[in-house]
Amino acid sequence: MRRAVLGVVLLQASWACAASPAWDGWIVGEPCAAAHQVTDCPLHHVDHPVLLLEDGRILAFLHGEGRSIAPDVLDKAYGKKVRLTGELRDGVLQPVKLDLLETSGERKFFKGCL
Repeated sequence: MRRAVLGVVLLQASWACAASPAWDGWIVGEPCAAAHQVTDCPLHHVDHPVLLLEDGRILAFLHGEGRSIAPDVLDKAYGKKVRLTGELRDGVLQPVKLDLLETSGERKFFKGCL
């Protein structure tokens, strides 16, 4: 019986995620978003992150402990292009999923440089 209930709950959660709209943009600090600055946004603005959409609109979103976007996930996505899936309520995005669309370039050390 427990497995059946758990399966129904997980199925409902996946339907909710699939039915939710997706928003593509960059997670940056609020002051950087106001200036449409994606690159070189200082990390001290990470306390007030927003989603800067490609069309220039700015969306606030819920994040933090106990939410779908935990602080460590937010740190990895800061300054990168992402897709947030969730509902927009009262002008605030209620994300249920964050997908990184851009990864930072990995620097490799080449011994020939020595």
